[in-house]
Amino acid sequence: MAIVDYVQQMWSLARDGQAQGVFFFAALYALVMLLYSLRYQIKVSSRPSVMGELVDERIREFGYAHAPSQKDYVAAVSYRYVVEGKEYTGSKLSPWVFVTNNNARFILKKQLHSMGRDSSGKVAVYYDPKQPHKSFLVKPGRFGKLVTAVLAVVPWALYWVQYYP
Repeated sequence: MAIVDYVQQMWSLARDGQAQGVFFFAALYALVMLLYSLRYQIKVSSRPSVMGELVDERIREFGYAHAPSQKDYVAAVSYRYVVEGKEYTGSKLSPWVFVTNNNARFILKKQLHSMGRDSSGKVAVYYDPKQPHKSFLVKPGRFGKLVTAVLAVVPWALYWVQYYP
């Protein structure tokens, strides 16, 4: 019951606007969301793949600014693939959409170059076996999973250091 009492105490502090209570629930929220993301990354990493045809790949800009430095950029792809005799089309490069500014477009270029291509130019398409129309071209890597796990723990470490030195 000590955990329940502690959570109730933190709830009271958060409700009163006290930093410790707010920090506790922010760290809890981050932990839950990042563990969910990590679970999804692990699940997605084991999806099967088929070779597909890349129809289009580019970095798309959007925004109303005239200067490139004030616009946003996103990787855009289009591809076709066949699963169990049925053809599908896809437009997702990765399970996560990265929106960057002009200075960080290199991240999008790197992501586009990380697609698995064979010598004929075909790309590996990772699809959900239960819903083959859901697909993407880049699987989560070990580094991304490690970053997600570390980010899940960091708020708790900071909370501990701040309130229990």
